[in-house]
Amino acid sequence: MTMPASIPRDSIELRIEPPGNKNEVPVAVLTQALLVFQQLIHLFALQVEGRSVRQRMRLPEEMKNRYLLQCSPPTPGSFAMQARVGGASADLISPLQAAQVIERLHAFSAAAVQGEREHLMDLVADGRLRFRILDCLSKLAPAAGSGYRLSFRNCVGDAVCLEEDLPARIENLLKPPTERHATQTVTGMLDEISFSEHKLTILYTPRNRSLECFYEEDLEPMLFENRRDLIQVTGRVIMDDDNHPKKIVEVEAIRELDLSPFNLTEVSGRSRLIRMREPLTLVPRLSESQQLIYLEHEPLDISVFAPTRAELLAELKEQVLVLWEEYAAEDDAVLSVPARSLKQRLLQAWEAVGRA
Repeated sequence: MTMPASIPRDSIELRIEPPGNKNEVPVAVLTQALLVFQQLIHLFALQVEGRSVRQRMRLPEEMKNRYLLQCSPPTPGSFAMQARVGGASADLISPLQAAQVIERLHAFSAAAVQGEREHLMDLVADGRLRFRILDCLSKLAPAAGSGYRLSFRNCVGDAVCLEEDLPARIENLLKPPTERHATQTVTGMLDEISFSEHKLTILYTPRNRSLECFYEEDLEPMLFENRRDLIQVTGRVIMDDDNHPKKIVEVEAIRELDLSPFNLTEVSGRSRLIRMREPLTLVPRLSESQQLIYLEHEPLDISVFAPTRAELLAELKEQVLVLWEEYAAEDDAVLSVPARSLKQRLLQAWEAVGRA
């Protein structure tokens, strides 16, 4: 589907779909999407203007003001919002430059969603810039388990849909699974931050042990907001003799711990599409060690756990598919009495609507 021809080339449409056919979107979800979209605009502006990316990326103010994302009021009756790239003052950019930023953002995002590693390298040859763009796209994707859907399109292209599993796909693009076997996620209380050294210290509760690691400068706002809160650090972890972390090196990601509810409306996989008759809301909890997040729903026999929210969503969807195959889709004759009872509860809660 494409936008009308009357929409300028420097424009884009952003659409956010809330879970469960709701008619409202939280301000936090909307502002996060728009702020990250603005970051993407600035990153592609660097490429259009032929500028390089330094370790400490600080865009000149004049450049920030030239490539501003200017939003129009939302379309009545929908969550579609149109925006264009334009300057904040008389220091204008050319329509061609603005159009190039939008077109490259759209093409790169589509390639990232499809997992086209070589195409991404062709579109953005600068490795540091490519990493930052992929990191921004990962942040733009809906949080795992939130139930939201986000998409955008430009004046000529099809909509690019950013799903909850996009961060995991991007992680595979940045580092193939075979290179991630040694990585681990550690959850701990953010104890100290050294802004001058870009170093933080977390308290690992099971051993009451302090662990240090280094972070990228653009994480400072998140760290400041989560001071004295639990955060998650993913990287290569060196273990002690009791198999507990004693040092974190080669940090890959630092995230706030998100324990907001999971909203499940449908699950696809194993050539099936399972839809909830009513959205299923599950509240995640931390294990006693604080190293695992788990979800439980006794009526439907759901019990899953994982170190991170993204992994927990993958485990949840896989268990839904297994429950459907082994109980809901099974003949009564091969099921025990308790299993037939579970089958009926599953069929009351879910339905198979076709092949994925």
